[in-house]
Amino acid sequence: MQEWNVTADPTEVEQAELVRDGEAHFNQQLVRLTDSLIRTPDLQMIGLTGPTCSGKTTAANMITEALASEGKRVHVISIDDFYFDKRYLEELTRKKGMRTLDYDSEDTIDVELLRSCVESLRQWEPTCLPRFNFITGDREAGERIDPDPADVFLFEGIQVLYPAVREILAGEGYLSVLIAPQTALRVGEELFTPNELRLLRRLVRDVQFRGTEAAFTLYLWESVRANEERSIFPYLSFCDLSVDSTMPYELGMLKPFLERDLNSIPKSDRNWETGQRILRRLASIKPISHRLLPQKSLYKEFIAL
Repeated sequence: MQEWNVTADPTEVEQAELVRDGEAHFNQQLVRLTDSLIRTPDLQMIGLTGPTCSGKTTAANMITEALASEGKRVHVISIDDFYFDKRYLEELTRKKGMRTLDYDSEDTIDVELLRSCVESLRQWEPTCLPRFNFITGDREAGERIDPDPADVFLFEGIQVLYPAVREILAGEGYLSVLIAPQTALRVGEELFTPNELRLLRRLVRDVQFRGTEAAFTLYLWESVRANEERSIFPYLSFCDLSVDSTMPYELGMLKPFLERDLNSIPKSDRNWETGQRILRRLASIKPISHRLLPQKSLYKEFIAL
């Protein structure tokens, strides 16, 4: 695992340089990625995947813009929309003896409906996609696509790597793309692995964008990681292209939000000590203002400005 050494106490000038350099490095990777996609003959389908809080939304937007500039119309299709209805998922969850609703296992996806839609799109036939309503837990009617041979279909989600989903998408004119933090950050004696960076991102994102308290995110993290080790990481080598989304500034950027969110965990909560341990590891790191972020930064997926 590669790692970057990061200064714990950067000056204001150094902070701006960290943000600028990190964004430039990430954008250069995305430019190389989109160039590879553009040069691929007969490209019809893209699978964009990565574990939670990797930056898939930003990557999908940049891929869409780059292909649009080449005259391609990109349809972004979320694998999440192929979840079974909540009532079926609740029954699956009960059978597995789980306490929280399972959205992470391969059998939560209606692979036969996905197969039908993919086969229809491959034949350039009008296709009605589903839309999963996370509020009601119902699968509803979604977008109707009337495809054209210049169209590209981008399937986005961690489930792209599930064996049953991969088997459906794989074939001529298909490329898979992995985006994930792949570089660890070292600050003095503290080493933050890519998986730890994703947890810190998710803690902040869930509070800001999903109204989920930090204690609950920590509670879920064990099951999230278990599913990743079972259903995602064993299959990373199947991806054709890869983008590293680690940012050299992110520990300082996340710190003020983490201090607020983790200190809100009641001392009686079983994850209070976990939260305090994270804060102790971040103690020497100087905060970096999120106002230094450029307009289209990856980090706007995790931090509300």
